[in-house]
Amino acid sequence: MKKLSKILDLFMFTLLIILFGLLIFAMIYSVRGEVFPILVVKSGSMEPILSRGDVIIIQSVSPENINADPVNGDIIVFYKPGTNVLIVHRAIQKVNGGFITKGDANTSSDYFSPIPPQYIIGRWTGIKIPYWTGLGYLSLFLRGEIYPPYGKIVLIVLIILNVFLIVKDVVSRVKKNSRKEKIVES
Repeated sequence: MKKLSKILDLFMFTLLIILFGLLIFAMIYSVRGEVFPILVVKSGSMEPILSRGDVIIIQSVSPENINADPVNGDIIVFYKPGTNVLIVHRAIQKVNGGFITKGDANTSSDYFSPIPPQYIIGRWTGIKIPYWTGLGYLSLFLRGEIYPPYGKIVLIVLIILNVFLIVKDVVSRVKKNSRKEKIVES
């Protein structure tokens, strides 16, 4: 039983280190004004290839290396022109002004096309964590993108709870150490 407990502790510690590392990388990307290469799909416009809640990995790509085709074109991530909203759609045609894009589940191309090359963030690598794992939905929920404002409220409550537990642990350790010092002095 102790061996299983140690294995579980090691697993949880490793998972926390990985999550902490991802958080650090996300903060670095944010400070540099770049998009973190792990994104959550926010809509069903790319179904059946990508579903809402899928976590995808993207890579940077130069515009000349983007394959534009209605069926087999690259799935690209770009800023919707004039906004800071990220869109994940297929490049279906290359034109002088950039790329015509379309969600696979949509009936027509994006009305805001063509997408200028400077708005393109990257291309989907083909790697995803499916929506049914719940990771993408959890991210969307905590950021308040689904069921607002409950996600942000839960996040604030979790932060307050963690701060409380950390303070409680520190106070407990200080008291324990002061008791040990009194016993040693006696």
